[in-house]
Amino acid sequence: MRKLGVLAAIGVFSVTSAFLAQGATKSITQTPMTLIAKLSQSSQTVGMVVKSKTIYLIGTVTGVVSTDGYVQALDSSGNILWSLPLDNGSNEIATAATFDSAGNMWVVGSAQTTNTILIPSPTPSPTDSVSTSPSTTPSPTPTPTSTVLNPDGIIPDPLVPMRRDLTAITLWKISPSGVLLATYATEIGSAFLVRGAIFANNLIDVVGIISTPSGRAGFLIQSDLNGLFSKPVLVGKSDTVLNALAKKSDGSLVLMGSSSEAIAKQGRKGIHDAISVVMSQAGKIISVLRSSNMASNRSWLSGTNSFFLGGDAFDSTKQEAVVTKFASTFAPTWTMRFASSGPALTADSPTSHFFLFPSVGAIAGVKGWKPSKASALTLSLDSKGVLNGAYGVPAITTPIAIGYSRGLGIVVLGRGPTGVSVFHTLPR
Repeated sequence: MRKLGVLAAIGVFSVTSAFLAQGATKSITQTPMTLIAKLSQSSQTVGMVVKSKTIYLIGTVTGVVSTDGYVQALDSSGNILWSLPLDNGSNEIATAATFDSAGNMWVVGSAQTTNTILIPSPTPSPTDSVSTSPSTTPSPTPTPTSTVLNPDGIIPDPLVPMRRDLTAITLWKISPSGVLLATYATEIGSAFLVRGAIFANNLIDVVGIISTPSGRAGFLIQSDLNGLFSKPVLVGKSDTVLNALAKKSDGSLVLMGSSSEAIAKQGRKGIHDAISVVMSQAGKIISVLRSSNMASNRSWLSGTNSFFLGGDAFDSTKQEAVVTKFASTFAPTWTMRFASSGPALTADSPTSHFFLFPSVGAIAGVKGWKPSKASALTLSLDSKGVLNGAYGVPAITTPIAIGYSRGLGIVVLGRGPTGVSVFHTLPR
């Protein structure tokens, strides 16, 4: 396993938020987004990527004894173009996806070994319908009736497979038409969760959270397009999370997440800091940027290649969605904060920045927006942070993902009281 390099540069930021940076610019009227598709309330869709006029949903299907990943492609009207189960013969989950330069989709997730251990299932209630099979092992002493040995009519618990930890990282390579082209996997040896993936430097770069003897660490693992994996590079060892990543022009990577422990000898500033770690292609830390809110919990949940990062901040009195735009040198240029019930998720177009968050109140400069409960709102900003669009989806209370394509515009995925749904709008 590569060892973490020595810190070469360090920055700590604390940027005050002033949403109306546009000064005397006219207010924007909130525009409702348009429904594309409504999924079932039981849907376990956890992610989305958008390309051209196609929406790709990824998630998990959980059965009685197994769990499988899946990917599904929708057109602009919400019609299913194709649906592909991701089953390696064991339990799998799919949690991130990206595209390579040839247009192939790479879905990333976790899997387990095929070996299972049988354990008793929970005792069914009297109203449960249970089917039992006779034992293939003869009883040494035949008994005439079961009522003598089972006077209360208790039904024996059936044996079901115990689900082992998911310790193998898995890549599924899928063609634009939904054909599974290849599956690659490698054993990591500890339970982990993939949180983000991008295609950069002709590699599939993956970040997430991995279990360690003292808690949890962030990890980066890379694979070439033939399924040759690098060893995981860990960031932290006891309380660090990596949620997203982006590529810099020099080929280095920016890893985004949160931590309450020292990273490259730099201690925490608040209760839990949002962190941005710049890492070389060789897996060495170049610089670390930590938030500096002394009494709050901070985290980055998403980011773009233009270094537009989204996350949240909360303390004992309030919770806010936070976005910060960084320069190419990774110096912060502006930050915005809004009252919310969850983090901000970010996306870019060639001319604008977008962020999606569960808004809980009116926003200065946005007409027609005064939610009575948490409701998804997407704000559009120009390169200087000037508001140029506001798009609401009251049907979504918990945003899951945001994407952009020229053919579909802004696309959002989220969960509400009636299930998971997909909305979009074509920004001005």
